[in-house]
Amino acid sequence: MSGESVNIRDPLVERLLGPGKPFELESETIGGHDHEVFKGAPRNLAGLYRKGMAFGDRIMVVQGDTSITYADGFARAAALAKELHARYGVTKGTTVAVITANRPEWIISTLAITTLGGIAALVNSRGAAEEMLRAIEKVGCTLAILDAERDDVISAATPDPVWPRIVIGEPKVALRQGDADFAELSAPQPGVDFAPVEMQPADGAIILFTSGTTGFPKGALLSHGALTHSVAVATFMGTLQDVRYEEESGETLPPDRRAMTTPAVILGPMFHLSGIMPILRALSLGTTIHIMGKWSADVAFDMIEHVGMTRLSFVPAMLFDMFRSPRATPEMLANVRYMVNGAAPLNLELVEQIKARMPNCQLANGYGQTEATAWTCGISGNIYLEHPAACGWAAPTTRVELRRDDGSVVTGTGEPGELWVRSPMLMNQYVGDPEATAETLKDGWLASGDIATVDANGIYTIVDRKKNMVISGGENIYCAEVERVVGDHPAVREVIAYGLPDVRLGERMAVTAVLEPGAEVVEDEIKAFSKQRLAIYKVPRDVFLVRDALPRTASGKVDRGKFLKALRERAEA
Repeated sequence: MSGESVNIRDPLVERLLGPGKPFELESETIGGHDHEVFKGAPRNLAGLYRKGMAFGDRIMVVQGDTSITYADGFARAAALAKELHARYGVTKGTTVAVITANRPEWIISTLAITTLGGIAALVNSRGAAEEMLRAIEKVGCTLAILDAERDDVISAATPDPVWPRIVIGEPKVALRQGDADFAELSAPQPGVDFAPVEMQPADGAIILFTSGTTGFPKGALLSHGALTHSVAVATFMGTLQDVRYEEESGETLPPDRRAMTTPAVILGPMFHLSGIMPILRALSLGTTIHIMGKWSADVAFDMIEHVGMTRLSFVPAMLFDMFRSPRATPEMLANVRYMVNGAAPLNLELVEQIKARMPNCQLANGYGQTEATAWTCGISGNIYLEHPAACGWAAPTTRVELRRDDGSVVTGTGEPGELWVRSPMLMNQYVGDPEATAETLKDGWLASGDIATVDANGIYTIVDRKKNMVISGGENIYCAEVERVVGDHPAVREVIAYGLPDVRLGERMAVTAVLEPGAEVVEDEIKAFSKQRLAIYKVPRDVFLVRDALPRTASGKVDRGKFLKALRERAEA
């Protein structure tokens, strides 16, 4: 491999890092590779949990009428851990499936498993029975903790699973010998204290399943060190956002309005990083975790009005929903100080609305993936609004390179290359899939599969997924670029770009655009709009206008795999 990239950092980062500054780094060898880590930060979940245990009577989690203190939450987890070990032999390295909807028992289960040194396999609870069973088998689970609804779905497909069940709620299928009731096992026991086992940073802690848009989901094993370091990076980035907010707005934030002290509001599924990481951050800081139901603008406004939520993690579609609500008054929107995007680029119309309607709200964007435990790049404040497509600078303790197909490193600006990551937060492996692991992890680096560019300031922009490229007449066209342009048309709510077979060109660019309610536009108008901002060979040759929303994954992103599968099936019919 020739050439070497040099990561330029966010200028504000350098003011916070270093001896005598708020954050200090030190070197540590992890998995045979040297990394920078935050000095004094926990290196395993035991250290993080001990921080949470100090908060006693504070409220740990709220869902509806249910409210659990930190003391009670850890007491329940301690009782469950004792029973998991005594009855089922759960110990270091034992893999236990957790398959529930978002609920407090999910948190208690994950605490109990990992405090024993076991590995919590956080299965997609929204999947079909076949998908859930495949995940359990793929990663070698010996036990499953599941709610009654998931238990009923799985039992219909497999009435007599080989693994024991611990069921939350009233099961429709009677408990067998070896099965157990969750409430019974997790009832606090006098004299049983939460005592997390000390694990090495490289030891596995949880398994998260990739979204599976290009095939069957893979189970990414994340270590104790990766998870706790990701929490440390998030804490750093929150501090950076506070400093930037105060400098750009001229306002001094009170302690309860700062980025990391606002309540953790869980709107998406807990079995994704967007669910588990806010939970771990909250446990380390003693903030309250609010588990909400299905997304709606009213849910967000209720949290702002009644809970004091000042930080909102969002995808652009959520913000569009909020802006359309009659509750989106200037007074209401002014309560939100931070919004963190992590799913899709902001289109120009949304940027202008944010500037006009939320002038004192700081926007931030974070880029990462499951395999890198959430953090690779970040950007916030006014410079993000100036670069709305960007994912930002490489995060502290993270190295980023752009590589060509031949393995050489892109050293100039503007040239696209695959983004490779090196950090203490990389996954250990894809469980049960050594071939996929070897393709993704090489010599301490992770191949992200994302194509990116970098500018002279060190700001990275994701161009597309490596596999989401259309080759038309010998020209490489990145779908994400076309999607960003078409998505900026005022009549378009969301869009997906893809290639269609073409005898002459090999593939021709096509888009399916979902129109805004009441919008009227024709295909040629979309093409003409695109011609103003795209090279002629990138302009969609086929434009399909629809009213129904595109399919989405459990994390809220457009499900490209499901869309393309349906497209192929229609073509073959």
